Formats: sequence, C-alpha cells, structure tokens
Amino acid sequence: MTYDLFEEILDKGIKKTYKRNQIIYSEGESANGLYFIETGLIGLFHISESGKESFLRVFGHRSVFGHRSYFAGEDYHGTTIALTPTSLTYINSEQCEAFLKAHPEKLRSILTRVSKDLGAAEVRLADQQDKTTNQRIAQALVFLKYKYPTVTWTRKEIGEFSGCAAESVARFMSHLEQNNIIEKSGRDFTILDKDLLLRQE
Repeated sequence: MTYDLFEEILDKGIKKTYKRNQIIYSEGESANGLYFIETGLIGLFHISESGKESFLRVFGHRSVFGHRSYFAGEDYHGTTIALTPTSLTYINSEQCEAFLKAHPEKLRSILTRVSKDLGAAEVRLADQQDKTTNQRIAQALVFLKYKYPTVTWTRKEIGEFSGCAAESVARFMSHLEQNNIIEKSGRDFTILDKDLLLRQE
C-alpha cells in the first residue's frame, strides 16, 4: 500500500521520532492504526518459536507499514525497528475509519495494493527456495545497496534479509572482495560488478 492514499489526512496524525534500533511495535501487539514514514528506514522482523530472528522487509521514505495486520484485524505478525533515525506519522483506528467512511472509493485501491504486496511476497518466498545460499546473499546485497545506498547494513541484517547466517554472509563477501566483485570499507561495501555478483552460485 502507498502513502498517497492517505496523504490528505496525515497533517491530523501523531508525529513520532525514533532513534536507530528503537522498536515501533512488537510482534503480538494489537494493530490499532497505520504508520507512514516521513524520513528514515524501518525493518520488519519475525522471531520464530525457536528464537531465530528473520529480517522480512524494509520500508523506506513515504512507505506505509502495519496495514496488513490492521486491515486483517490481527495482531502484528512481526516486530518493526528503526534502522536509521526515523520520523513517522501515526493514524489511529478512529481517524482511519472516519476517513474511509468519508472516502469509500479508497477501499478498492487499498485492496488492490495490499493484494499486490502479498503477491510480491509470495513470489519472493518461492524464488528464495530455489536459490543457493550465495545467490540469496547476492540478491540481498544488490537489493539493499541499490534501494538504500546511504545505509550501512550489518552482516547480521544482510543475513536476516537473505535467510542466511551472518557467518555465511561474511565468508561470501570476503570471496567477492578477493575477486574484485565488491569493495569493502569497514562494514560498508561498494558493488563493482553487479552482473557478475548476480551470477554467483
């Protein structure tokens, strides 16, 4: 779902700011509103019954999050954390319901966009199952670096996003550096050959 559907009522929302690594909401909490990102990046995580943490998705500027659980009437299925200093606008359930009653035509657009989000998530999951560990990491590196070029991602975050161990990420990135596919600078990296990176097996 996109920011523009609710843009006309955002000035009535609650403005909130978060520091890096602050939690916005936790898995299992009631979904009582929608969150709109003004600046910053938000990461969505899930913790399995065994305690394993999976990095599911990144939300950036002018993204909306929390909407799937809110419209489904379910508790949050994951935890959201500020990956960078972040400013949000929060629209509570009363404001959201009043807005949708006044603009019923928005419901069709919301349904369409939520459905597309779910479809993209299903395709990504199916695609990941057919790929090797290195291929999953390579795709994560390209996605994160090109979509969010100013963010320095930790090996743990890259691993969680790709469904791989941080140790596997570190080992693969060392291999990429030795073969001049990426260039590392501290925790950060630059992609030197995107096409070759994506051909890794």
